[in-house]
Amino acid sequence: MNLMFSRTLKALCTVMAAALLSACGGASSTVDPFIATRVIVFGDGFNYVDGSGAGQSTVQTGETDITIAGRIAARYGIVTKQVSGSYPLAAAGGFSYATANARVADVNTQISTFLSSAGSVAKKDLIVIAVGNWDIYDAARSGVTSMDPTTTTLVTAIQRLTNAGAEHVVVMPPINMARTPWAASSGISRSTIESLSNTATTSFNFTLLAKLTAAYRQDAKPVMFLDRTSDFNAFAGSVDAGGNVVQNYSGIALTNLSTAVCSVSSPAVGCALSGLIGGATSTDYQTSVFADEINLTPVINRYLADRMIATMVSIGWAP
Repeated sequence: MNLMFSRTLKALCTVMAAALLSACGGASSTVDPFIATRVIVFGDGFNYVDGSGAGQSTVQTGETDITIAGRIAARYGIVTKQVSGSYPLAAAGGFSYATANARVADVNTQISTFLSSAGSVAKKDLIVIAVGNWDIYDAARSGVTSMDPTTTTLVTAIQRLTNAGAEHVVVMPPINMARTPWAASSGISRSTIESLSNTATTSFNFTLLAKLTAAYRQDAKPVMFLDRTSDFNAFAGSVDAGGNVVQNYSGIALTNLSTAVCSVSSPAVGCALSGLIGGATSTDYQTSVFADEINLTPVINRYLADRMIATMVSIGWAP
């Protein structure tokens, strides 16, 4: 990528993100912060939990704060659990519709399922969405170069939530898929995958941010776009798209930046402790980035979620 274009793009993304976040509708973090009484979750493996709230598409430790949404919900003292017949949607609590390997089309269906049950969104509802990783996976494998139709579908789905009354919607777009173990073994150039993820004007993250900015121009914006690409790029993967060696600048102890710790890393659904390389006695996952070829370990999910929470606190969306 042309260096000047890259710098210009990064600057534009920063400005656009600031514009979207600067008036997200919350008061100062020190004055009456928003406190959710219900957390509604959509997305893929980054938010996928079981009926007890334990994260599934990661190293399955049984903990309830090892997904992105689970960690955010814990800030409000809420555990997100998979919605089911035995755990139906209620007026308070944490409710996840996320599934492993979900695409934007699946999230659209998840939102339809929720709205058909709920009818509307309450003022104290926090909605957390994490999706796009598998859409990039599909696009890279099929030779698609633009994420425009996919991001339009997602924005339309988000608008259905805000039209139903949602005032606090947190959206985490894809990680930089070019830095994943899948990318390293895919045979597809890292620059191609990165362009689909976040570096080109036609990428998922860029087009999603632009469309959300256009859709929500009011001062009190109900949608917060939290792209953690810069955090992720600070430590994830062995090399970047240009072949430069990646260093760990996260501030947390990481010894394995690029290799999956699950013995069976595909089709990227995480693994039980017994499924780790080295078996249940292995503790390597505690200092590693990737659980499988795409999904992250508990320590990294927590780290990225905590970075999101810090932003939420700063504009009054979390206590």
